[in-house]
Amino acid sequence: MNKRILILILALLLSAFIWFEINLTKIQKVDIQLPITISNAPSALVPITIEPETVDFTVEGRGQDIMGYNLKKYVYQIDLKDVHYGRNYLPIDYDNLDGIEEFNLSIVYKSPFKDVLIVMDNMNTMILPVVLAFANEESRQYFEENELDIKPEEIQVTGPQSIITQIDEIVTIPYNKDIHVDDPHVSVIQPQDPLVSYDTYTLDITKMEPKIIQKTISLIPIDTSDGIEIFPSSVSIKVSGEQEFVSVLEEKDIFAKVEIPDSFKVDDIIPVTVELPAGIDLLGQTPTKVRIKSIPE
Repeated sequence: MNKRILILILALLLSAFIWFEINLTKIQKVDIQLPITISNAPSALVPITIEPETVDFTVEGRGQDIMGYNLKKYVYQIDLKDVHYGRNYLPIDYDNLDGIEEFNLSIVYKSPFKDVLIVMDNMNTMILPVVLAFANEESRQYFEENELDIKPEEIQVTGPQSIITQIDEIVTIPYNKDIHVDDPHVSVIQPQDPLVSYDTYTLDITKMEPKIIQKTISLIPIDTSDGIEIFPSSVSIKVSGEQEFVSVLEEKDIFAKVEIPDSFKVDDIIPVTVELPAGIDLLGQTPTKVRIKSIPE
């Protein structure tokens, strides 16, 4: 290496060492910002506001002590065990800041903030509906035509009451038929506030289950053999089945009849049977039996 270059490098290193040594031993003033951290928050409460977020002050001391203090990464910790719902003003204790005495520093300036404002809110839970978003109209049509559904349809939301009461629904990422036909899951959009959480973040895309409904149809005529009169002469029934079938069920679709024995007489009690279209279940009927009122002479 060229001798002149070597001498120049040594001179620069020496200058840097001297500058560094001077600054380490020289008395300096430096602005400090301690992040505020919290502990022991009551389980039923959660802090939604912390102002300010740092404790600001200026210290004076030797450069090496200030450097050592900064390397420790101190924080200002606030114990919340005695806080209450609403606004809490907690005084900043500058006299007991960690590391100040240890590094022989003195505080020469304090922030005008004398207190830390901490607003506590009640933790609460709500059940909210899920709204499925679609990437495009083609995906919407595919979803509806194939009678698809999402499960669960509602999600439990946990968070500060003042925040979650402003939420009306949980929206999913857009459903795209080209993607989700192979991946039968869709995620919900993450909550915007870190204090809010959901009990589930992924929904299943399933085949829609038929909606089962019930229906009552009254005064259905009971069919009898010619000349036989019965009492009562009509029956009322309660049925259940898939909505698309039960909703259009009418009296003309139902056949009620009595079972006439080989031998019978007036005032005999005989059973009534009801025949329904396929897919319809009979839940009950009134009456189940009738009385023979008269017979042919």
